[in-house]
Amino acid sequence: MKVLIAVDDEPESEDAMSFAQELVPDDAAVIVVNVARSTITPYGTIGGLGAAYAGSPTLSAEADLRAQELADQEAAQVVERAGEALHADERRVEHGDVGPTICKVAEDEGVDLVVLGTHDRSRWSRLWFGSVSEHVVRHAPCPVLVVRR
Repeated sequence: MKVLIAVDDEPESEDAMSFAQELVPDDAAVIVVNVARSTITPYGTIGGLGAAYAGSPTLSAEADLRAQELADQEAAQVVERAGEALHADERRVEHGDVGPTICKVAEDEGVDLVVLGTHDRSRWSRLWFGSVSEHVVRHAPCPVLVVRR
């Protein structure tokens, strides 16, 4: 059995990890994945919405790269902690949209189960920001276990 456990730095992720520790057999291959969202904003836009802003492209690029480096470091720390706790065979930091990236890794790795936590969001929040767990449930190539807090 091969299990992908998606983690982030939220308490819901801790709950999913705890549940997975009890559920996943000791001989299962465990892959721990954190998807770091891109922090880089294209020059000339604010939040990617197309609104122009004044500023130096060099300074903006440097700030974006530094922000991405920090995000990557935080993601690596989350994956390392989770990997140690779960005795993971593989620990990965991926980049991209969270839901589709989790599904792609699950497909590429041929996993038998995806485990992830879910955030308690309002209907409007899910509509505006989307729901990672809902996307994974609908699009993953294998069964998905969503752990509620």
